[in-house]
Amino acid sequence: MPGLDEIGEFGLIERIRARRRAADEDVVVGMGDDCAVLRRGSILEVLTTDCLVEGTHFQPGWLSMEDVGWKALAVNLSDVAAMGATPRHALVTLFIPGGIAAEDIDSLYDGVEACAAGAGVVVVGGDIVRIDGPFAVSITLSGTCERDEVVTRSGAREGDVIVVTGRLGEAALGMEYLESGRRPAGPAAERSAERFRRPVPRHEEARVIVRELQPTSMIDLSDGLASDLWHILDMSKAGASLNAEAVPVGEGVVDWFEGDRESALEFAVRGGEDYELLFTMSGRHGDALAGAAARTGLEMTAIGRITPREAGFVLAAAGAETRVGRGGFDHLKGLREHRKEV
Repeated sequence: MPGLDEIGEFGLIERIRARRRAADEDVVVGMGDDCAVLRRGSILEVLTTDCLVEGTHFQPGWLSMEDVGWKALAVNLSDVAAMGATPRHALVTLFIPGGIAAEDIDSLYDGVEACAAGAGVVVVGGDIVRIDGPFAVSITLSGTCERDEVVTRSGAREGDVIVVTGRLGEAALGMEYLESGRRPAGPAAERSAERFRRPVPRHEEARVIVRELQPTSMIDLSDGLASDLWHILDMSKAGASLNAEAVPVGEGVVDWFEGDRESALEFAVRGGEDYELLFTMSGRHGDALAGAAARTGLEMTAIGRITPREAGFVLAAAGAETRVGRGGFDHLKGLREHRKEV
């Protein structure tokens, strides 16, 4: 029998999903997307959960407890944004080892509540568990959306334009700084560290994207563009061709690689932790892209097109095409395919 380290996180998800029993008519979207989607009368409810574990998602000293609280909610807000929904209510579960002071939990909740206030989220409960292992916090978040506005990973179609928000690689670079113990020097480096500590979920911008651009599929970039686009391609039974020159790479990442754009690009598409949005849309909405970006103040860059499934996933640069593997972070295999030593 294969071990968990062999099948990996996504293999385990498929194994669990295969155990599903009879369908529930209220389940619109089950396992396999950023959120589950349930019918609730005239609206849809979305549900998601995510966990931050010390030693797995961050090391001691990397984040303050307030940062941990902020990030624990932000990563869930990013999942809700990827479905095109509005976040509503949160449950917070704490796994507390010995040595944690009451003031530490106060600080953690300061971070949760600061992030919640910006998103209009209300914390309505949770659980507290004493454990012997590392500190962890798990948040379950609900949201709502109209029945004709929910966006899944499975709607991409041949010819659709692939769009990404923001610039990629900065949060992964921030983690490199923290991991190396080097103090970020300069505004770009400081911004990278802050992007890792306190990601900014794009829940408000997602509503503009849904209403003005009518995306056919969407996902948030948590594991890296190279990995997360594969989730859309698998669910949509499609391929993709990306324009390497169009992929927006963070300024600090290019500086880190001393102007080597190729290495910076590879790092950026595999790094993870961006929590930007990756979506596909019909080309007929292309003229509206600049307007949506201007209204949100967020960069939105067309980086490629959806192709037939048999074409696979390729990165086009200088007249040549490179096949893209399923890179990114797998919680069970624990591997990043591309890391720069410091």
